[in-house]
Amino acid sequence: MSKDPVSVYGFINAKLRAKIGLMRQSRIIEDLLKASSLVEAVAVLRDSPYHALAEVYDQTGDLQQMEFVLLEMEVAMYREVASYLEGKSATFVRHLLGKIEVDNLKNSIRLWYSSIVRGRPIRFRSGYLYKSPILNAIDWTALVNATSWDAVLKSVHQSPYEPVLAQYSEQDLEKDGLFSLESKLDLLWYEHLRTALETLGRQDREVASTIFSVEVDLKNLLTLARYGWYHQMEGDALRSLVLPWGKVATSKETERYIQTAASDRDPVALINRFAGGLEQDQQLVQRGSIHIEETSVLENLKIEDYLEKKRHALYHKMLSSDPFTIALALSYFFLNKEESSMIKAILNGKYYGYDEAYIRGVIG
Repeated sequence: MSKDPVSVYGFINAKLRAKIGLMRQSRIIEDLLKASSLVEAVAVLRDSPYHALAEVYDQTGDLQQMEFVLLEMEVAMYREVASYLEGKSATFVRHLLGKIEVDNLKNSIRLWYSSIVRGRPIRFRSGYLYKSPILNAIDWTALVNATSWDAVLKSVHQSPYEPVLAQYSEQDLEKDGLFSLESKLDLLWYEHLRTALETLGRQDREVASTIFSVEVDLKNLLTLARYGWYHQMEGDALRSLVLPWGKVATSKETERYIQTAASDRDPVALINRFAGGLEQDQQLVQRGSIHIEETSVLENLKIEDYLEKKRHALYHKMLSSDPFTIALALSYFFLNKEESSMIKAILNGKYYGYDEAYIRGVIG
């Protein structure tokens, strides 16, 4: 017999608020930043919830194995929270693993592409591929070892991804690369997410829909800035990358931006139309500057950092919303992912010998 939402979310709130409280009290990020070397940073992890990273480093001395363990922990996090829930809410949380699966699929196809199309050795890198089941039945080992595109299709047979991959031939990929395919896989995940949202109860559906509507808008703004301004993609190609939902996608301002000549687009004005607060940099409008390439890189990074801070604010706001909905779980996922991403960045910084100030600037 199903429990009422108050009972279910009362239990999960107690669990997750305790975890979030420990994350907020933890000094792990500060201690990692202050570590003078990778070895010292690993020592910080030993008495933390990330002790498994230290253990695998002791066994292998391999930074990429540590990153693999972080991915395993992320998958386990979703499954743990799903186990606290029941019914449609539990199914929805498990569906969120689809984003990890899509990213893993893209990584696997990149390895296959590098090996078969580009003729490069991948034996070393394929060892870091996540090969355990995530959400759908995919033969990851067969995929990365496939000697033809037909064999790749066979490895995803009867998964939701087969129809997307079947739209391409090996010749298409050799000629045009993987960008179009990867964009369609991302779109497929958002389509499945919208379908999954409709299965939730009213309160959970309203909360989750609000969150993911903002997510879609922010992703579209990032796409329009990154590809429409920084990479100066032409209108039709740019329009095909925009997720077809939300305020940004349906706005006349967005369509005008897309139709504007690539060299004349103003991403800051567009972003401020939907997520005001990004300062206009004089360097952005002076496209004829001798330092245009350096300026473009820095400006693009500023824009991406600003949009990520908007996401951060969204999920932190959810912490104070109705405690008897899925909001806290979604915030927990974001905070956990944010922390693990910072840990990954810091460990990489220590590995390459960057100082504390530089790494702080990278992680924001």
